[in-house]
Amino acid sequence: MRFRSQFCLGLAISLNFSLLAPLSASVSAQAPVPAQVPTPTQVPRTSFRDVPADYWAYEYISGLARFSVISGFPDGTFKPNEPVTRAQFAAILNQAFMSVQPFQVPNGRLNATQPSTPTFADVPNNHWAAGYIAKARTAGFLSGYPGNQFKPNQPISRVQALISIANGLGYQGGSMAELSAYKDAAAIPKYARPGITAARAANIVVNYPALDQIRPNRPATRAEVAAFVYQALVKDGRAQPVAAAGARWNKAPITTLPTAANVFSFSADGQRLLTLTTGGAKLQVWNTQTGALIKEIAAGAQTRFDGAAISKDGTKVAAIAQTSPTNTVELAAWVIETGQPLWKKTIGPASSTIDGSQIAFSNDNQRIITFVKTNRDGTSVPQLALWNTANGEAVQSLDTSGRFAISPNSQFAISPNGQFLAIQIYPNDSSGRVDLWRLNQSGIFEYARTLPPEDVLFWGMNMVFRNDGLLNVLTRSPYDGLLVTWNPQTGARVTSTELLADRSDEAIGLSPDGDSYFFGGQVAGARLGSVKTGEVQDWPSGYGYRVAFSDRGNYLAILNINPNEVGSTLPTPSISIYSKIAH
Repeated sequence: MRFRSQFCLGLAISLNFSLLAPLSASVSAQAPVPAQVPTPTQVPRTSFRDVPADYWAYEYISGLARFSVISGFPDGTFKPNEPVTRAQFAAILNQAFMSVQPFQVPNGRLNATQPSTPTFADVPNNHWAAGYIAKARTAGFLSGYPGNQFKPNQPISRVQALISIANGLGYQGGSMAELSAYKDAAAIPKYARPGITAARAANIVVNYPALDQIRPNRPATRAEVAAFVYQALVKDGRAQPVAAAGARWNKAPITTLPTAANVFSFSADGQRLLTLTTGGAKLQVWNTQTGALIKEIAAGAQTRFDGAAISKDGTKVAAIAQTSPTNTVELAAWVIETGQPLWKKTIGPASSTIDGSQIAFSNDNQRIITFVKTNRDGTSVPQLALWNTANGEAVQSLDTSGRFAISPNSQFAISPNGQFLAIQIYPNDSSGRVDLWRLNQSGIFEYARTLPPEDVLFWGMNMVFRNDGLLNVLTRSPYDGLLVTWNPQTGARVTSTELLADRSDEAIGLSPDGDSYFFGGQVAGARLGSVKTGEVQDWPSGYGYRVAFSDRGNYLAILNINPNEVGSTLPTPSISIYSKIAH
């Protein structure tokens, strides 16, 4: 875990951290403790008697404690379920975001390190948190109530804590419609909805144990405040995501969707799942928290969808379709909320089959990447192209001559920063390779390099760009799996990890956080493993034919069949949604 220098706070500082950290026993709104100079033997506590390693917020709390953003009580406890007052919250904001280094206010307000005189009628100059409150107000984190009141001793609600962080750090974006993911969305005050939308888009909202309930007006606990602040540091690149720490998965699904799908994919935050129904008749967008069907788009008569994707922000879908009357391959996009089409483009004449077509949105949602097979003088030719999401105009068609021998099982992946495109290549033999293409200064992808092939038969291969920009490639021979991490900048192999696989495995999946992998087949069943810890969890719900992880690695979708129905002539497939326990 790495923080910027302002978070690496030394012990030889003029104030005791037990005073500065608002989650400390030494901090009391009624009886502030005088500042003390720490002794050389004082070491920040990073573990607490009442926060065991399997506690849901353990990683958040211990992560902040390591850098003295928070601390505990003299008896070695943290009291994670106690509320946090507004004064204590102001102090934590200062410690996390405005200490040591000058804090640059996003919206141009005064520098938060400049002296400021408290102006609240109920916060006198000698109040223990007067300085923290003044700086938090100047920086735009906190404001007061009518009558020039701050109410420092009042517990801060979850909604107030979240919009405070969102406002102070200048978060924007998200869709108000996404708040429907919460069963109690109606309880969110109207004034707070834009802030909660932005906080949700920034992934600082942590709901435990019910992911589909935000509980906006309940007082925020010490554990929840630690989680919100930690996630804000993750957003700023100052801390590693909790999901990347080898967290276990909850075997009980959040929800199970009653649909059979050939293709499915998450929005970036995992709150929505797009499914392409078997046979290509419909696109369906689901709320992964409630299981509600948000939108359904039909292919129409004499048309079938072959590939589909949802945008990272969860507002649009795009699909590749084959129309029988004209025998053409088309690309189209829709707005999810209204179901209205944005545009439709003809890619080219259809080959004998377009099975295996693939499509994805870039991380910034500005481009759509497609792989289809079209008919060129009676020959099936693979075509990989990039399109403008806004208007459907072609941006680039990659030269496939001499480089591609792509089978229906091939795939591509684009790096989080949009600079690299990885393409899986299958020649006619049993081996395979991965080609890397790099974005040039003109915004066009050029061939960069081919990754060295591994000495295994490619019975199955899956690849994903990790959130840190490295490329994970998972290959499977008859009895073993090999996970290789590559640096796309240099083409160098970073790590190689052997994973136990089974020759019957039909499903292979990788999470973008670099930790989780999935194998599934009729003989060995479904297994979900952690690269970091080596732990493998057997899955109880039959085996998955296909799997998909959310971009942040905290949600997993599995197309499965009830074990009692395996081998039956009319199985009833469904898609189960799972989450990491640490989320």
